[in-house]
Amino acid sequence: MNAGVPFRRHSITVRMTVAVCTFVILFSSLMAVASLYYFKQELKETISSQQMTLLTVVAQGIDQKLTSAQKTVVEASRDVTPGMVADPDAAQRFLDSLHSVKSLFDNGIYLVSKDGRIIAESPFLPDRRGKDISFRQFYRQTIATGKPLISAPFISTHSPGTPAISITAPVRDKNGALIAILGGGINLLQDNFLGELSHTRIAQNGYLFLVSGDRTVIMHPDRSRIISTKIAPGANKLLDKALDGFEGVAENTTSHGVHVLSSFKRLQATDWVVGGEYPLNEAYQSVYRLERYFAVAVVVSAFLIILIIRLIMGSYTNALVRFAEHVGQISSKSGADRLFKLESKDEVGFVVQTFNAMVEDQDKKNEELFYISTHDALSGLYNRAYFDDQMDRLSAGRIAPISVVMADIDDLKVFNDSHGHSAGDVLITTVAMILLESFRAEDVVARIGGDEFAILLPGVDAVHAEIALKRVRSVADKYAAQANGLTLSISLGRATVENPAKLDEALQLADQQMYLDKVSRKLVEKESEL
Repeated sequence: MNAGVPFRRHSITVRMTVAVCTFVILFSSLMAVASLYYFKQELKETISSQQMTLLTVVAQGIDQKLTSAQKTVVEASRDVTPGMVADPDAAQRFLDSLHSVKSLFDNGIYLVSKDGRIIAESPFLPDRRGKDISFRQFYRQTIATGKPLISAPFISTHSPGTPAISITAPVRDKNGALIAILGGGINLLQDNFLGELSHTRIAQNGYLFLVSGDRTVIMHPDRSRIISTKIAPGANKLLDKALDGFEGVAENTTSHGVHVLSSFKRLQATDWVVGGEYPLNEAYQSVYRLERYFAVAVVVSAFLIILIIRLIMGSYTNALVRFAEHVGQISSKSGADRLFKLESKDEVGFVVQTFNAMVEDQDKKNEELFYISTHDALSGLYNRAYFDDQMDRLSAGRIAPISVVMADIDDLKVFNDSHGHSAGDVLITTVAMILLESFRAEDVVARIGGDEFAILLPGVDAVHAEIALKRVRSVADKYAAQANGLTLSISLGRATVENPAKLDEALQLADQQMYLDKVSRKLVEKESEL
């Protein structure tokens, strides 16, 4: 009988241990799933908001440029006289003198008679005067409405085989009768303000495109789709909604069957729609990573979208030449140097003022987005995404030696359970301050998990890395002493490599050393309790 007593006691201990562990694991799993769902939704909302912000800035830029170009054509049409309409040579001289207008229209400017025949065009092309273009839709619409027009895309005969659009304005005599049409063409294959859209990327594989109200592709990174493609109804359901007035961001499937995060913004100047397609496997890369490692309490990732809008104007005045040079060099400028100084109240001044306002607004957004995308929201330290980027950069560089330090807050979960998550957040921010005080400004101090921190020390050897660890201990003791009994225990590990290519191995070794330190410290604590 007595021989069975220990067995029964042991069985009860095992059963209680299994029961408690099962409860804790189940509870933790439920909390992790709930946290995962919450952070997935928050992260998706942030990504969508950033993409829509980018698209809104781009759409506003295109609207401003189209409106400015249309205004320029309308102003020029008021200077056309009936004599010019009757005399092609006079009309040619007039068109050739419109340097400011020609700089905006890289597919030429033209004067067309009321019956649809070319009077003159600049640059001059032989054997085209008198050519009938009354079949063109932009001609018919301008004649029918008597109003300025931004045309649908068409295949140009001025530059044969080239897709283009025209911006037209009616020419009237002193009695208000329509006597001709003045227009300018924009080549959709050139790097003008519309062509720049095809080079704009969202991260690595995302892109922007432009579609007309009749579903014709106006601008796309795949130049072969310009004009030649009409997106059929139902092929892109979110585009169907955008053409009916929808503006926003949603998950979608493109006409090629690619799953993307789509965003759409309508232009004010015409019935065109600016769209953005961001492949889901790239847009939600951090979300998918979070799903794979959902045991980590918090993983904050964001994507940086930096859009630099270049304004390229032709050289027709000194101000525009300087402005074009400034725009071309703006990527190398920073701060106030990015703004173009010009005291002018004409059309150029308006464009410059608009440009400066956009640069200031975009710089502010870029600074905010860059900080959000590289820093942990709670601790203020760099986040995991930035840390990984720096690991890749240093691994491919020549800086040596490089040391890695791993830090972990001991028993953070127990602390949270005992004192609440708000107190746990204070503990995390305290450790963040300790690490910032202990390391150099050039060191990369990051929070890479709920209770884990990692530090990259470029150019630091093993001896000085060990000194840094001692400094962490010293600073931690100081904070603990000042915090009136704050329980603060940090496990540390370090590793140093002479070959930057082995930096990943150093990170793993530092992680192992940290856990050895954690085990050693717990053994010491148990021995002291005994």
